[in-house]
Amino acid sequence: MQFAIGIFDCDNLKKINDMYGHDKGDEYIKAACRVICTTFRHSPVYRFGGDEFSVILRNEDYQNREALISQFEETAASINSSTEVQWEQVHISMGFADYDPQNDSDVNDVMRRADKMMYENKRLRKNT
Repeated sequence: MQFAIGIFDCDNLKKINDMYGHDKGDEYIKAACRVICTTFRHSPVYRFGGDEFSVILRNEDYQNREALISQFEETAASINSSTEVQWEQVHISMGFADYDPQNDSDVNDVMRRADKMMYENKRLRKNT
C-alpha cells in the first residue's frame, strides 16, 4: 500500500492569541484548516493538538502529492498577500513522509519522519 503522511503546524498562533485574543486565534486556526482541507480534499485531515493537523495521502492525492503541496503553498501565499490582518493569513509549517515498507515497521515511523520534516521546515521558515 502506498501512502504519505503530512504534518502541519500553524506558525505564530501564540503571538496572535496574545496580541489579539483567543477568538482571533480560533479564526486563524479555521483559516488554516480551510486551506488544508480544500487542498487535500480527497484525503482525511485530522486536527491533533491545538494548532497541528495531519493528512493521510492515498490514491489520487498520493499520486499528485507534489502538485498538491505546491498548490497549498500558492494558496497560502495568495491569502497572505491579500490581507494584512494577521489572523486571516495562513502561515503553516509542514512536513511530509512517504511510507517505506523496507524501513517503516508501522505508521508511527512515517509520522515521526513527517513531524521531523515539519520541524525542519519551521526552522527554515523562521530563518528567512
